[in-house]
Amino acid sequence: MDTEGLLLCARYAASPNFFGYCGPRKSAVILDHLKEGVADSEMEHVLSEFETLHPYLQFIAREHGFPDPYDRRIVAAYWIGNALLRKVRSNDYAAFLREQLVLDKKISKEELRLIRDKTDKHTFLPHHAFHVFNIFKRTGKDDSNHTLTTMDECRIGWGMVDAISGYAVRVLYKPLQWHEGKLGFGNEIVKAIHLDYKKSVFVRDIQKGDLVTFHWSQVCEKITKAEVRQLDYYTKRAVMYYNEQ
Repeated sequence: MDTEGLLLCARYAASPNFFGYCGPRKSAVILDHLKEGVADSEMEHVLSEFETLHPYLQFIAREHGFPDPYDRRIVAAYWIGNALLRKVRSNDYAAFLREQLVLDKKISKEELRLIRDKTDKHTFLPHHAFHVFNIFKRTGKDDSNHTLTTMDECRIGWGMVDAISGYAVRVLYKPLQWHEGKLGFGNEIVKAIHLDYKKSVFVRDIQKGDLVTFHWSQVCEKITKAEVRQLDYYTKRAVMYYNEQ
């Protein structure tokens, strides 16, 4: 069991679980584990109940022969992006979407046809942003259609900390926007995001100038410039894929 990978995964999964979008109704368990910095079999079991997250991690791990889907490299590939994603075959990913996520029962035939057509022509990567931008529904507990706002909240955002106030920080980031019917990024703005839920702080020692990621307006972790480049690259690839006809 990769305890570091489990805790990292939980930091990204905590926010949508808290709001009831994904996973079992066990947000208190996740937050308590993060607060104490404890990764154990209970944490692993809770994360395995996430309907979309867990199958994705299993898929990436299986494609590379990793025995543990919560290996930190696998977790980072899904949420941030790394070289492991480039070795996944598009045909395998298409089969995964059909067989493991059972998309034919979650989205319309036209939406599924569009995904299949794109997968035949372009590389569809098993990154969180690809799912957010291209599956059209939120496919967890909430199967409603995505809007621009929910896509921006659901994708993993990143930015530089501009100010800190209590249990919130202000981050400079570029929001999603429409540009002549195409999805893209707007000019840099300030966004207020949270450091905790019910004072269960699990990202500590944040300072002005730090680079951080966030998910559903909750800070996930501090990241390096190299990780920013990876997240930027795979997020933009997902946006380009979304805009392809």
